[in-house]
Amino acid sequence: MIWAFLLLFGVVVAVHWFEYQRSVQEYTFAQPAALGDLRGIQGDKTPIVAEIGALPWRPEVAGLASWTCGVGGEEATAEATTESPMLEMPVSAWLKETPRPPLANPEGLAAEMELTTGLADLDDSRAWWWLPGLRDARVGILEPSEKLGLTWVSEERRWIGCSSGAPLILWLVHSRYRRFLPSAAAGNPGNQAMVDPWALTVVEAPWIGKVQFVEVRVRPGWCVGLPAHWGYAVRVDGVEAAAGSSWWWSASQHSAFSLGLGSVGSFGSIGSLPSLASLASLLPSTEAEDETV
Repeated sequence: MIWAFLLLFGVVVAVHWFEYQRSVQEYTFAQPAALGDLRGIQGDKTPIVAEIGALPWRPEVAGLASWTCGVGGEEATAEATTESPMLEMPVSAWLKETPRPPLANPEGLAAEMELTTGLADLDDSRAWWWLPGLRDARVGILEPSEKLGLTWVSEERRWIGCSSGAPLILWLVHSRYRRFLPSAAAGNPGNQAMVDPWALTVVEAPWIGKVQFVEVRVRPGWCVGLPAHWGYAVRVDGVEAAAGSSWWWSASQHSAFSLGLGSVGSFGSIGSLPSLASLASLLPSTEAEDETV
């Protein structure tokens, strides 16, 4: 049984590697004239820029809706991760807070407002081998002083969009340059999200000069869909920072392979593959097998 699981895991890794080799590594973007034209290019390994239109995640709707949000929860610092009870409050009241506390349930808020209903065109145009439905949908508000650190895409495609406020600036890089970038910020080992590519120097990344990246400006009503093996970081457009914060959203699309690899993928890089014992723990137990591996 365990050898069958290892064989399946090997096939998943092989397919993932094959797709990496055939992925588009030049910074070429596809921009369909209409959302209906997405179907022909969703399976391609190239970033997509699309106009998604108005979504409910915007001030004029959120200020009147009966949505609730959670604040509090875990807060990561350079010294430790502290946990406080999550408090629920109306979104309309949360928007009036100064300073505004960070959201503790961005996925739950996106589900309450049925965000994926407004993104149905993205799901309808998925490649035939992808799983139906959008996963990990979340929303948030990014202040001019805040940034979303460097994150790597393991899904078939991850969409990042702006629904209101100031435009977003996306810092994009292909994973062929990942070896030249730090995997964690100083003082935050293992916390990849803390890497700020705009602040990197030759001190933190001696080979930063070899990294080829591109910045994309995303206006409200637009979004960017990144395929697997791309990295991105997000900040508010500094040119229009006077316009205030930026209302952003994101969602992911999976195939059975990317979802399975992501589930086992909490293992990290291929250089840190799990032990046989950890793999065996993922197998369903049977009455005939009472021993723990």
